[in-house]
Amino acid sequence: MEELNEVNEGQVIEKRPKFLLVISILSFVNLGLSVLTSFFGAISGKPSPDELEAAKLQFANSQEQLETLAQSEKVDMSYWSEVLTKMEIMSDNMYANFSMYNTLILLVSIFALVAVYLMFTGKKLGFHFYIAYCFLYVVQSYFFTAPNDVPTFVIVLNILYGGIWVYLYSRNLKWMK
Repeated sequence: MEELNEVNEGQVIEKRPKFLLVISILSFVNLGLSVLTSFFGAISGKPSPDELEAAKLQFANSQEQLETLAQSEKVDMSYWSEVLTKMEIMSDNMYANFSMYNTLILLVSIFALVAVYLMFTGKKLGFHFYIAYCFLYVVQSYFFTAPNDVPTFVIVLNILYGGIWVYLYSRNLKWMK
């Protein structure tokens, strides 16, 4: 049985569902961290050449480990090798447009915070904004990287991640106006 609150004007409104409270708090924490990291990333500028070289070495090391695993296990790892190569291309493009990339993430995250706040306060418009945010979350990879250089694996994971959150929020639509 749902709890009710009485308003002075004789109207009866339902209390915010606990599940909405929980997923909203999780979203606020996640999006808040995203806003902070992208804000500081946008104002800090590009990483140093040493940091870029360390990232390149990490990708090269990962490729070597993948090749070693493929040879020792006699398994075809060409798909995962291609994914790593495309991830390296995406990273290079992100580093090349570091401030713009972080500014885009910042704007998309603020948009998502507004959407979650609207849902938290009971406005169905927030749910529609959140769906738009999930779409932006998926396509933001394409702003700085050519479509053929974005691994399908990444897009599928982003769609699943966004879809799960949309489903979780949709469980509370009947409470929203």
